[in-house]
Amino acid sequence: MEYPTAVVLEWMANYFWPLTRISSMLMVMTVTGARFVPARVRLYLSLAITFAVMPAIPAVPDDIELLSFAGFMVLAEQIIIGVAMGTITTFILQTFVLLGQILGMQSSLGFASMVDPANGQNTPVLGQLFMMVATLFFLGTDGHLKMIQLVVMSFQSLPIGSGGISQLGFQEIASWLGIMFKVALSMALSGIIALLTINLSFGVMTRAAPQLNIFSLGFAFALMVGLFICWYLLSGLLNHYEIYWTQGEQQICRLVNINC
Repeated sequence: MEYPTAVVLEWMANYFWPLTRISSMLMVMTVTGARFVPARVRLYLSLAITFAVMPAIPAVPDDIELLSFAGFMVLAEQIIIGVAMGTITTFILQTFVLLGQILGMQSSLGFASMVDPANGQNTPVLGQLFMMVATLFFLGTDGHLKMIQLVVMSFQSLPIGSGGISQLGFQEIASWLGIMFKVALSMALSGIIALLTINLSFGVMTRAAPQLNIFSLGFAFALMVGLFICWYLLSGLLNHYEIYWTQGEQQICRLVNINC
């Protein structure tokens, strides 16, 4: 039994372009896009999701050839859509890394650093702590399943070959860099004020009695207070995550024109 080349290419296109969008999202999305996850695992996971959701995905247009310039443009659109959706989740978790870095530098806990398994860079241990907690929140609240649901729904709102993300969508993604710093600073504001008050108090004490060498005691006291502030912030971190994740989910829905 023989199969014409056009039939084979059409069959490949029906699976290749959805696979491209799904795999692009998984390659960038938090947890699955980390460096400790092998690329082969991500590839197999993308293939499994693609074959599982194919019945729910609209058919690929027949007038676009796979090996053509139009097919290349469609491929680029799928990559951009998948990367954009996964980038929002990365911004959400990196916000908590910034939170730990801000508190670590204020409380002198920033001296302790370790290699971040997610990106291979040295980051303060406090940032690692908050990132692991946020990752557990992401998995515990089924954020990974929600992302798979959104990428499947995006094939209905942004069918393959109908276009990609609008210019306004790219501007909103860029604005998330500012939102990330703003949210991290707002969560760390209570700790910054408390540590600033302590430093000012020790500064006044040093000025009043310079012979006591208060700064040697203040360093250890700031470390202890920083640990108590971290313990205090962990108790309410889930509420901050839920609010921030809701904003990120709404942003992803706006990118792919989904009514959430």
